[in-house]
Amino acid sequence: MSRELVFNEKDRIAVIAPHPDDECLGVSAALLTAADRTDIFVLTDGSHGCKTRTFEEEAAVRRRQFEAEMEYVRPHAYTWLGVEDTKMIAHPEAVRKIDFTPYTIIFIPWLESLHPDHRHAAEFCIDTIRRQKVKASCYSYEIFAPFHNPTHYIDITAIEKEKRKLIRFHEDQNEQEEINLSLNAFRAAQLIKHEDIRFAETFIKVDVNKFPEAPDLLLKLYGIHEDPEIFKALAEQGIEIKRVMPMNISMVYDFIRDNFAKSWADESLPSLINGDCYVAVKGRDIIGFYAIETPAKNFLGPMGVIPSARQYGSVARALEITALKAMRAKGYRYAISGMVHPLGRITEEMSCDLIPIPDSSGSYEDMIR
Repeated sequence: MSRELVFNEKDRIAVIAPHPDDECLGVSAALLTAADRTDIFVLTDGSHGCKTRTFEEEAAVRRRQFEAEMEYVRPHAYTWLGVEDTKMIAHPEAVRKIDFTPYTIIFIPWLESLHPDHRHAAEFCIDTIRRQKVKASCYSYEIFAPFHNPTHYIDITAIEKEKRKLIRFHEDQNEQEEINLSLNAFRAAQLIKHEDIRFAETFIKVDVNKFPEAPDLLLKLYGIHEDPEIFKALAEQGIEIKRVMPMNISMVYDFIRDNFAKSWADESLPSLINGDCYVAVKGRDIIGFYAIETPAKNFLGPMGVIPSARQYGSVARALEITALKAMRAKGYRYAISGMVHPLGRITEEMSCDLIPIPDSSGSYEDMIR
């Protein structure tokens, strides 16, 4: 993290924010030092950000708060795209309608963020920027979870109080300020040769043209890393892994559609009908699912665990191990996982020996997009 990122007067800057407030949490430097050359694109409506309001009410509140911030910042332009919060995976078109060609610097979310909206937004941005043959410099930004390997920083010591003011426009997200500024202070502390820097925003430079398509993975079903302690720990918290019975098909389909994406629910339908889908259940509530034998024979996924259940720590691995053992029981020696996200790959590596399949990113090429 030795390189300082500096804006010049000819730069045109785009900030892609999955939620209204990500723009000031991650890239306040652009908003506060180069607003007249910065365009902001907010992808989702933030509607799932408050448990005491309806989604419609929260979406209206988040938009008012964002527009108040924009009135203060006065950027060159801002665009509200209005995808439903948590449903970014189903809306690549929201990113594809952005024309990235005018920009010299583009800030995108982190591909390995813990929030799925951030991850999917990053994937769609990388794909769209590459397709448009954009020449801009692209940087991922961090918000709460720190990067493993930041490449650039911007000193925000002089604008730290102004950044706090921007964050406070989003008053119903009031826990964000101290977490985010603590990360900025931590990053500044890492800049040992710059003792005068007390707050810094950090970034990873991304070369979208060299960014590899995720290869399909071949998982060795004779190399499953079984771990009974995971299932024991979940059982102590009242969590079970169950195969979906025919009378529960509609219930599980609706769970996948409502919590992830309709396309995921449709993709999982053959698995549900054939008894090849597994769910994690706490009490009477479904908290995660794993479908197998979809979109083709011998394929794994999709799978997902709702955000509120990730605190239990091992739901994804328990589902993964259960699905792998089910594939092995069908007589397969290997299973295939396609379009694997980096975080999904981490779970699979923990659960089974695997081999990337070279030149194999076309598992979904026949899909009508």
